[in-house]
Amino acid sequence: MNPKKTKTNLFVHKTKEYLLKGIVEITRRNPGEPIFNEPWDHLIILDDCRFDVFKQEFLERNLPGELKSKFSLGSWTGEFLVKNFYDEQYDDIVYITANPFVDRYLRGKFHRIVSVWKKHWDEKYSTVPPSAVYLETIKAMEKYPDKRLIIHFLQPHHPYFTLRNFKDDAMTLIKNSVEEGDFSLRGFPREPPHKIYLSEIYAYFSLHRLIKAYVENLRIVIPYVELLLHKLRGRTVVTADHGELFGEIVTPLLPIRVYGHGIGRIPSLTLVPWWVVDEGDKSKLRPIRDIKKDITKIERRFGFRSFTKETIRLKRVISTLKLKGKI
Repeated sequence: MNPKKTKTNLFVHKTKEYLLKGIVEITRRNPGEPIFNEPWDHLIILDDCRFDVFKQEFLERNLPGELKSKFSLGSWTGEFLVKNFYDEQYDDIVYITANPFVDRYLRGKFHRIVSVWKKHWDEKYSTVPPSAVYLETIKAMEKYPDKRLIIHFLQPHHPYFTLRNFKDDAMTLIKNSVEEGDFSLRGFPREPPHKIYLSEIYAYFSLHRLIKAYVENLRIVIPYVELLLHKLRGRTVVTADHGELFGEIVTPLLPIRVYGHGIGRIPSLTLVPWWVVDEGDKSKLRPIRDIKKDITKIERRFGFRSFTKETIRLKRVISTLKLKGKI
């Protein structure tokens, strides 16, 4: 990529971005609601999950419990984390996360942060597969039986598993920025004047294909969520840190179509699912054997490490140690 063109593209992009953010901040007040406004024992976060897309999957799968929408406090992960957690200490919570931003913004805020991204980063897909989050959650349940859990999956956020021949380094850049303090762009694509790509991937694929890949990412993570719901005790809420814009115009004052997230707390970006599953709802979940069949197909299709089998081995080891009185 030509360095001069890259600098020009980046300058034009940042100019549009800051103008839009300024207008949104002044004209589109949408304060949102803290996640602690309603009671829950465990919280599952699906990164970047739009309410409308989740609702469609919820209805098609006939999932149990109550689904409603809420406005998030953030239009991107960092904002969501800081506005929900920064002012308090949460010694009763273990935060299991595939998103490196949790380590950047909330270090020392919880009893423990389980940084799944440090141990299970998948170089092939440049992300953390949901199977790894599931495994580390099972381990945390055994190790911290009296703690509340927050379980933060990266999906449906890109990289998209179905776009196999495209190297999406967006999450790798975030990972590197947390580990090394280095956040440098390789280059930046040219944008049409009436559009802004807050995620670079929108420059390389049609919107139709990206929405299809986004939905597929959600479908990949849902069976792991279903399986966890069988195992978590008490009330579990499934929600999102923010949504995703698919070309919406965020303000009539500057009619530019926006793709991605982080432009400001506008309703179309901050409306997220709030799915409440109580103990009485769990009997209506799909049978575990059916969920595991789906997970096996997913792991074979995408080459994920079979963490569901590893959890069986882990449980056997724990049971043996308990019998021997070692734990």
